[in-house]
Amino acid sequence: MGSLRDDLQQRYDDIQHRRESDREKIAQWTNAIADAQSELEMLRARWKQLTDEEKRLNGDNARLWEELQKARNDLDEETLGRIDFQNQVQTLMEELEFLRRVHEQEVKELQALLAQAPADTREFFKNELALAIRDIKDEYDYIAKQGRQDMESWYKLKVSEVQGNANRSAMESNYQREEVKRMRDNIGDLRGKLADLENKNAQLEKEVQNLNYQLNDDQRQYEQALNERDATLRRMKEECQSLVAELQALLDTKQMLDAEIAIYRKMLEGEESRVGLRQMVEQVVKTHSLQQQEDTDSTRNVRGEVQTKTTFQRSAKGNITISECDPNGKFITLENTHRSKDENVGECKIKRKLDSRREITYTVPSNITIKAGRTLKIYARDQGVHSPPDSLVFDGENTWGIGQNVVTSFINRDGEERATHTQKTLQTGQ
Repeated sequence: MGSLRDDLQQRYDDIQHRRESDREKIAQWTNAIADAQSELEMLRARWKQLTDEEKRLNGDNARLWEELQKARNDLDEETLGRIDFQNQVQTLMEELEFLRRVHEQEVKELQALLAQAPADTREFFKNELALAIRDIKDEYDYIAKQGRQDMESWYKLKVSEVQGNANRSAMESNYQREEVKRMRDNIGDLRGKLADLENKNAQLEKEVQNLNYQLNDDQRQYEQALNERDATLRRMKEECQSLVAELQALLDTKQMLDAEIAIYRKMLEGEESRVGLRQMVEQVVKTHSLQQQEDTDSTRNVRGEVQTKTTFQRSAKGNITISECDPNGKFITLENTHRSKDENVGECKIKRKLDSRREITYTVPSNITIKAGRTLKIYARDQGVHSPPDSLVFDGENTWGIGQNVVTSFINRDGEERATHTQKTLQTGQ
């Protein structure tokens, strides 16, 4: 019995150790899941931030592209303006050429007039006319040159501004493209990390679920082991009580035999003389009568105890046990030994076999449930006070019956015997 208790204690310690280990693993995986979720939330926030940055950069890129288009339109307008000014310069040059020809014509006419005029007057006007023509020509050349320089400087300035804007827009566009590419690469990496984390999270959740299933199985095995240990302890206690009763009967028998041996020893010692033998026999008879009277009283008491002594033996294959059977056949008590699970005993049967006589069968009504750790007492008809839902009444019999060897069985709905209760009445000494 001690080795069995040690084995049960060792199994209990192992199950408890595995249970604590599983709890630690569950706590570790729970912390890992929390860390992964926090990292996932951080990556999601970073991804949202990068997405917003991408939207902003796309907006800046669109704005710069619009500015570039505007600069190109300005360049086209400036090119058109330059062509316009060139046309104007060409027109002015043609006008200048026309005026030059007109002046030459006028000079020729004046020279013709001078040819008809006196020599001194002709020479004077010829010099004045040459000076005037030269001044006019210099003035037109200066105006044309100044206009050409202004036009060229303005055109170069505009072209340099447009080229600078175009180069700046191109550089910004390249930077934006590189930034967008880098952000897309970052987003791709983050999406890959997000997928890995989601897969890891799913694996962790699956492992936690498996650990919960294993923990529930270990819990059921642990509770089953506890139930088996309790049943074994109850059975051993009943066996110990039976052995104590038998030992008490043997001790009483030993006292009687010791008394008889003492009497026989005195009789053998008194055989040396007839007188001594007669005295010894009278004394022994007297002593034997007193001793027999005392032994009769003691035997009567022992026999009275043995006749009223009843031993019980119980066994169960599940949570429902037959915890008590009244020796006088008044009631039978069913007990749910599970600590947290309710048991439905509806439509189950109770069979009670009395010695070699008939068998009593009772079917539990439907939808009868025994709460965890509670009992259900089933009275025979007119044998007790019925107090639902903790008791029922067996209307088919007015007693569950009595006998020396009574076996009570609990049968489930599938016809399997799940619990037994054996009652034996000791007849020692009769």
